[in-house]
Amino acid sequence: MIELNTIFKELDEQGAVWCASNMDAGDLARATEFIVDNNIDLISVAPSAVKTIWPWLEQKRTKIMARFYLDDENITENHVYDVTAQINTAFKSGATGAQVFLHYGALDELVAQTHMIRDDLFFNRELSIGLDLMEIDAGDWENLFAKLQKINASSVLFVLSKDLGNKSDFVGRVYGMLESWDANNKFNLGFMFGPDLMRIEQVVRLVESVRPELSGRIKFFVNI
Repeated sequence: MIELNTIFKELDEQGAVWCASNMDAGDLARATEFIVDNNIDLISVAPSAVKTIWPWLEQKRTKIMARFYLDDENITENHVYDVTAQINTAFKSGATGAQVFLHYGALDELVAQTHMIRDDLFFNRELSIGLDLMEIDAGDWENLFAKLQKINASSVLFVLSKDLGNKSDFVGRVYGMLESWDANNKFNLGFMFGPDLMRIEQVVRLVESVRPELSGRIKFFVNI
């Protein structure tokens, strides 16, 4: 845990924990111990893990986010019904909010089908929309921000499904996102790159240069 301790010490309040979906009860216990010892205020887990970790974190400051995935490009009423039922179950088990991951191309339909029930379903709860940064092009940011505003997202979480290293235009995409940032965006920013300090440092430098006012609204999820 020495490396992880160093990472979270450097991230300070920007650090958040990401627990893999295949972690067993023992792994989750060690993760929550790490969270408590390091006073970390945010954790992302599979829905099935919520009821396991909640008793350990119930009296702590840590928010529990349950992850849900919509893999289909076309979002139907059945998809919405199924995921909202699963989200409601996670809330009853102790989750503070839900992270809903989907393809950028499916976002318009998700928002169209759910924005009317968003406040009822997520009353006093958080909704984070997860997207692959590499699916979003320069001309998409205006629409993306408008849809996140319409659904009243608490945060947007960007992931890299495949990092191409030096062949990637990662820096350009993050720069484009920050340059296009809408003043009406009330949601926070999140990034999940695993324990990749290079990508984290790149984002930190870009935010400090382009949108320093967002520094206090960013979370970096680290897979432990």
